[in-house]
Amino acid sequence: MHATGGGGGGSRMLPPKQLLTIAIVIFSTLSFIKLLLITSSSSGSSSSPRSPSWDAGGGGNGTGRGALAAKELALLRSLVAARAPCRLLVFGLSPQLLSLARLNSAAGSGDAAATAFVTDSAEDADAARRVLSSGRKAGGAAVAIVHRARYRDAASEAWPLLRRARGSPACRRPTGAVRKSGCPLALTSLPREVLDARWDVMVVDGPSGAAPGEPGRMGAIYTAAALARAAAAAGEGGGEAAVVDVAVHDVDRTVERWYAWEYLCEDNLVAAKGRLWHFRVGAGGPPDAFCDTGPVQIL
Repeated sequence: MHATGGGGGGSRMLPPKQLLTIAIVIFSTLSFIKLLLITSSSSGSSSSPRSPSWDAGGGGNGTGRGALAAKELALLRSLVAARAPCRLLVFGLSPQLLSLARLNSAAGSGDAAATAFVTDSAEDADAARRVLSSGRKAGGAAVAIVHRARYRDAASEAWPLLRRARGSPACRRPTGAVRKSGCPLALTSLPREVLDARWDVMVVDGPSGAAPGEPGRMGAIYTAAALARAAAAAGEGGGEAAVVDVAVHDVDRTVERWYAWEYLCEDNLVAAKGRLWHFRVGAGGPPDAFCDTGPVQIL
């Protein structure tokens, strides 16, 4: 006796071609949904990465790409407050960073409380100057000075630059004026009032460096480290504190982490909050190197 097909309880297999068509339709639908989600997310996260909402207060937590978290801003404010009135140099510019200048100026006036910002954004520079001028009293001194800079190197050049710097005697710990440095990492195009000044506190939160093609912070970190070493050496034995505080933001990113370890040194790290590292640089250490330890091993 032969079994008959077509019983009511049996299941029929779909032809292979039909199965393939259904699979393609499902895959295409899922891919389209994923693309919509990615597009929506990226457009929301990059709504105003370089156009912060400038106002006279300037102390908000920030919501744009790379903004300081509340605990990071609190660490910076406590650092400036502890040394105010001081000479403060900031690479980067935002309403959050501008609040540091107001904090510094509120503690004193004159050369003791001098704040300078370095930015590559004409838009941010103009906005900050408007805020600073509107908040200044008639005949009063400027709360801060804003300098424009042009950064030569993209973030994607970080490793080749570091490799060349390690082999260059000009990139060792500077013994003279930083503006005369022959190291390609040194930002020697900055004005003399930046490169010849002795800074007490420096903050590196610019340029952006958020994408491989954007300007990276290699030069800013190297220059801050060189200025810190020079200022600490000049202050040693002169009745002034021979230490300089340097804060670097976005250390979750490879470039900032590499260069902070290379030129500001693990031994000098005194505090960390979120993506912010605080280094205290003194006059000690080897005369021809930034750090006591050898170069960071980069795999």
